[in-house]
This record gives sequence, structure tokens and C-alpha cells, in this order.
Amino acid sequence: MKHKNDKIEIGQKLKSARLSCGLTQEQVCEKIDCAPRYIGQLETNQTLGSISTILKLCSLYNITLNDIYEDYLPKSPISNNISLLAGYFKLNDNNRAIIDNMLNFLNKQQNN
Repeated sequence: MKHKNDKIEIGQKLKSARLSCGLTQEQVCEKIDCAPRYIGQLETNQTLGSISTILKLCSLYNITLNDIYEDYLPKSPISNNISLLAGYFKLNDNNRAIIDNMLNFLNKQQNN
């Protein structure tokens, strides 16, 4: 976790998420109805952005606020488990079935 007095810089995470979705800054602006240069300012940490804009971006990019701000949140076993569960639910049905089968197998092995 970064120090509580560190400047919050989420630009690179937003840019990576946008690129993962295959979107240009202009396309994002059209989808969330913002000024064209605003996304660039967010991605270069020139502005933090409003919570409503960050929520719109998270929804558009299919990510969570935790994905964006994880470096600034305290780590706990619960938050780590929530991140793992979120990752599990992002998997397609086939990959989830593989993990389910593996967990069932390991639980049976452990009980023997």
C-alpha cells in the first residue's frame, strides 16, 4: 500500500484498462459524454476526475474501483479473497468449471 500522503495516481491503470478494451480516448469520450481532452488528463494524472466519471469508466472498462485504487487501499485477507472471487467471476464458464473441478479434487485429497 502506498503511503497515505502519496499523491493518488491512477492514470496508468485507466489507460491500461482502456487499451485492454480496444478503445481510443475519443471513443471513450463519446460513450461517457465528456470533453475529448478529459480522458487524456485522467490518464496522465493531470486530474483525479469526479467519482461519477470514474464509476462510468469502471463500468465501461468492466473493472472495479478496487482495480483502480488497489495501491491506495489497505491489504487484508478479506480484500485479497474478494479480488480472487472477482477474478473467478470474470472467467468464462469453461475456465470456471476447470477451477471448480480442481477445488473439488483438492478438497477430497485433503479430507483423505
